[in-house]
Amino acid sequence: MFFHEYQPGEIFSALQTAGLDYVEFWMETPEFWMQGADPRNLLDLMQQFSSPKLLAMHAPIFDLNPCSFNPGVARLSIEYTCRCVEMMDSLGGGVVTIHPGKRTAKRPTGPLDRARLTAYLDAVGNAAFGTSVTVALENMPPAVNAQMVTPDAVRRILDEYSWLSFTWDYAHAVAAVPTDPFSFLSECGDRIVNIHASSGRAASMHTTLAGTEEGVSLLTELKRFGYSGLVTFELEDLNFGRRLGYEDKIGILAKETGWFSQLRSCGCIDEPAT
Repeated sequence: MFFHEYQPGEIFSALQTAGLDYVEFWMETPEFWMQGADPRNLLDLMQQFSSPKLLAMHAPIFDLNPCSFNPGVARLSIEYTCRCVEMMDSLGGGVVTIHPGKRTAKRPTGPLDRARLTAYLDAVGNAAFGTSVTVALENMPPAVNAQMVTPDAVRRILDEYSWLSFTWDYAHAVAAVPTDPFSFLSECGDRIVNIHASSGRAASMHTTLAGTEEGVSLLTELKRFGYSGLVTFELEDLNFGRRLGYEDKIGILAKETGWFSQLRSCGCIDEPAT
């Protein structure tokens, strides 16, 4: 959401200027989505810019819910996720992050929601089979109708689906398990292929970690764990307390990149993240 209102070319240019190595591209980026979501446009950008490399995509979630009790919405959610997998494969492969869906009503999830999740994962797994795409389920922030909020819930689904990987959202983990967000590392770390890194503080959710105690804790735990996968800066510009312009956002990302790049000096992470 950090560059929500910009053209894909402007986004790639900003990330290159900020020194980022890769991007997790959200399929629903408005200017890309409303122009037909043509993967050839992304391919052109990949050829135009030496960095960031497009190593990951985020499947569509706005207005969609694979666990919706509206069968049309559930079907469309599956269709668009499968299209995202196909798109990522056509661009050379990489990680596609997906959400588990939620109960439509704001009530605790039950067997029907789990059955819909099973149908969703079966369809996405079939779409990804034989491709160069790694599908990674993301943990969700706590809500009465949410799924995959706790480490044990994520671990159970990972054990059930051997092909499924994990995108660990650190901010969501802090919201769900404030006393020990790193329990996700100990319980599910073997399947993590992407980390969404941003603040989990309630007052500044999805803002920067550079120079904060929270950020130091995350870096320390990642070093201890020896994580070597992708780390993605997932930032929400509306939570910064002021209106950010294009150059402001480049500066913020450049600072975050420089701070996180210290991970490379210990050999724990090969690349600073987007």
